[in-house]
Amino acid sequence: MQIEIVFRNLTPSEPLKSYALKRFQKLARMVGEEGENKALVTLSLESGRPRADVLLSGPDLNMAASEKNDDMYAAIDLCSDRLGGQLRKASERRSQINRDTMVDALTK
Repeated sequence: MQIEIVFRNLTPSEPLKSYALKRFQKLARMVGEEGENKALVTLSLESGRPRADVLLSGPDLNMAASEKNDDMYAAIDLCSDRLGGQLRKASERRSQINRDTMVDALTK
């Protein structure tokens, strides 16, 4: 998975960039590291408050999360947690569909 980090209205800092990369690489393991999946992480200041926006896109993947907080690191954490929940829910939904399909095939 390719992870791109963009800073808007904010001076780029290496510690912030490495922290965001570390957090979203954990999500890359859930999505699958190989493939054409991309994550666009936008870190910005909006009305003086830090904001983190993340877009996950790929052939079978299209998710987004956005968080505002008084601390940029906390905003990154909240975004990562929200996307993790979305990925878990999508995975459970796919596995439930597969189970239902198998049960239907066995009962016929």
